Amino acid sequence: MTTLKNALLEIGVEHLPSRFMAPALKQLETLAAEVLAEKRLAYKSVQSFGTYRRLVLLIEELADKSADIQKEVKGPPAKLLKDANGNFTPQSAGFAQKNGIKPEDLTVVETEKGPFIYANIKIKGEKTAKLLPEIFTRLVTGLEFAKNMIWEDSGLRYGRPIRSLIGLYGEKVIKFSVAGVTSDRNTYPLSSFGRKPIKVAKADKAYYAELLRNQPQPVLVLPQDRQEALIKTVSNEAQIRGYQADLDPALIEETVFFTEHPVAVGGDFEIKFLTLPKDLITTVLKKQIKMFPVTNKEGELQPYFIAVRDGISVNQNEVRDGFKKVMSARLSDAVFFFENDKKEGLAAFKEKLKNVQFLEGLGSMHDKSARTQQLANWLTEKLGKTALKQTVDYAASYAYADLASHVVYEFPELQGYMGGCYAELEGHKDAATAMKEFYYPLTSSAELPADEVGQIVSLAGKMDTLVGNFLIGQIPTGSEDPFALRRQAFGAVRILLEKGMNISLKELVEKTAALFPEGTQDKGLKELPGFLFQRLALVLEQRGHDARVLSAVSNWYELPLTQVEALVCALETVKTGEEFSSVLESAKRVCNILKKAENVQETVNEGLFELPAEKALYDKIHEVDASLGCAINTAADKETYLRVLKTYGSFKEVLANFFTDVMVNAQDPAVKANRLALLARVRRYLTQTVADITQL
Repeated sequence: MTTLKNALLEIGVEHLPSRFMAPALKQLETLAAEVLAEKRLAYKSVQSFGTYRRLVLLIEELADKSADIQKEVKGPPAKLLKDANGNFTPQSAGFAQKNGIKPEDLTVVETEKGPFIYANIKIKGEKTAKLLPEIFTRLVTGLEFAKNMIWEDSGLRYGRPIRSLIGLYGEKVIKFSVAGVTSDRNTYPLSSFGRKPIKVAKADKAYYAELLRNQPQPVLVLPQDRQEALIKTVSNEAQIRGYQADLDPALIEETVFFTEHPVAVGGDFEIKFLTLPKDLITTVLKKQIKMFPVTNKEGELQPYFIAVRDGISVNQNEVRDGFKKVMSARLSDAVFFFENDKKEGLAAFKEKLKNVQFLEGLGSMHDKSARTQQLANWLTEKLGKTALKQTVDYAASYAYADLASHVVYEFPELQGYMGGCYAELEGHKDAATAMKEFYYPLTSSAELPADEVGQIVSLAGKMDTLVGNFLIGQIPTGSEDPFALRRQAFGAVRILLEKGMNISLKELVEKTAALFPEGTQDKGLKELPGFLFQRLALVLEQRGHDARVLSAVSNWYELPLTQVEALVCALETVKTGEEFSSVLESAKRVCNILKKAENVQETVNEGLFELPAEKALYDKIHEVDASLGCAINTAADKETYLRVLKTYGSFKEVLANFFTDVMVNAQDPAVKANRLALLARVRRYLTQTVADITQL
């Protein structure tokens, strides 16, 4: 009877950077599943968890032995099974002996290369306790890190030095060694509280977590426990002062993985620092020194910070003073950079862009700035927003200027935002918001620029980046997208669609391309429409549509995206109707017939009609043209598109009769050509007027 026990592996390391933690824990689970499958060991689940000092894997309900298997081993050709006297040959007898079976148990199997001798052998499973040393060793050494260290003679490359190992199966220690460290059952407390061992009696997650939690200095080994404790301690520290903590999800995740027992330490800073732009202060706190900003109930930043230390300190005031010194130094640096930037100004920064290359073959960032300005001004005219022209011109002209500033050099994530701050200081408040939000959306689903100026300028910048990269052949492949072109395309598509801009992607791409210098080599611009199509499909999907329907909008590239969405809505409404489904099948049949024909014209001669079904189909085309001609040419909203698409259903009966009564491939070549021409007219109507329904 199989006995099930848990197995526990703990890798004790020196301080792992928090960014290493999530990938390492994920790898540990994946690798464990692979190795256990290879060793034929049954288990219920594998779970990884841990802290920056201990990576832990629990294998729940692990079988006490690996599974038995039957294996077929190929041997010599079948002609060597027996000799002329019917006795087993030395070759077959030796093959049987080698595989631990009797010659009589050998079989002959027909293969592609003829009949061969086979031995059917049973491989018995091994005891789990015997397999675990190798398994644990492979799990430890199989982890990969973004950066590695070598610290001992074996030359193992690892994220940080390994200082202890635990290997348990049930209550038994599994002995193995890696990098000069041999496993036992000892784990250790917080790093600042010595190396007194803590004995782990058994491989049990709840017991192990509780054991560490109940130490004089608790260790919260489960990430979810640390996150709950972190949010609670930071929130409480803020509430004591009547404030609210800025619980940034990214900072919470990072802090969870650089603490084992998060404890909040609050402190104030000099009010003079509040003269800095708000996002500059919060970036220094969150990005540089990993502290939580606080606000009052109105959302106004307060001269107070919340830091997080690992474990409780008896000298909390000293800890607070240490954090205050670090923060004051960093904010003083920010003041220095900011004040120097104000002295130089945006015009000086823009001039410096002449010495900053955009991309090889596409000039400097100053050149890119000029193209963005031209395109933004053209868009303003095209969209009928002439009242915004002066503000758009300024915002676009200086959109990239802050890239040459001291603050953005130190904090690249503040690009755009700082340009807006400097514009505000220079008296251009109307352009400030647009410049601050120039790079919006920061993710594919994040918020768009808030005002029309920002939307126009942001769109212009994104289109210049997209067209420029595709012109020089810098096209994303697989997971590689070094210039974030997918995000740029998402942003451009969303601005056009969600802000209802009455311009097609085709016109926008062509205008953007025309702004690049003559002689710019085109290595891949033809790939851009397909790239934009993929992004548009994903955006429509996010907005609740069936993205597959977009394939039926054959002229999507030539329509404003609001019209594309309206047509997609209309197609979604009608495509499941009985009449429409029938016409869809007929349309596909029409296209298949014409695909096999050659030199088909669309000129129809009524005098060559021989059957009423031909005339009925011809009359239906004219009837629909007469009643909907104007609507077809001016359709722009869902209701108009629906009206046109619903007429497709009226073709159901005439097409059914045509295919029942009419032989398209008539013996008379003129009659055949006329019938093909009639079908070509049908094809044009059903695939080119507003949509190609055969793609549904």
